[in-house]
Amino acid sequence: MSRRIWERLAPIVVPLLIVIAATDVLYFFKDAVHARHLVFFYLLPTAFIAMLYGSVLSMIVAIDATFLAAFFLCEPSFTLHVSDPREVGALLQFACTALIGAKCTAELTRPQKKHRIKTWADLSV
Repeated sequence: MSRRIWERLAPIVVPLLIVIAATDVLYFFKDAVHARHLVFFYLLPTAFIAMLYGSVLSMIVAIDATFLAAFFLCEPSFTLHVSDPREVGALLQFACTALIGAKCTAELTRPQKKHRIKTWADLSV
């Protein structure tokens, strides 16, 4: 019974924990090193989740990561308001890149079907 519950909850819990861990590490680097544009480091967990669970969950994680970055990594902290227009641009660029990357990564890791195209005549509709 507990295995069945875990199989249903794992696709939700695992990506959430990965994003929380990434946020924790990035928040540390924001404070310790005063690094900027850390939002792009969310691309790695987003791609990893796309390989594990497909494009839909990865796109949800990309959107969540955008809001988490605005909340924790952009000034002023702990609000979704971003005061620097460059950071707004970085967030928008990250969101677009992450959504496209999630779909591409999921497509690359999907098992390929065998194509039965042998001649040019097979391509006609």
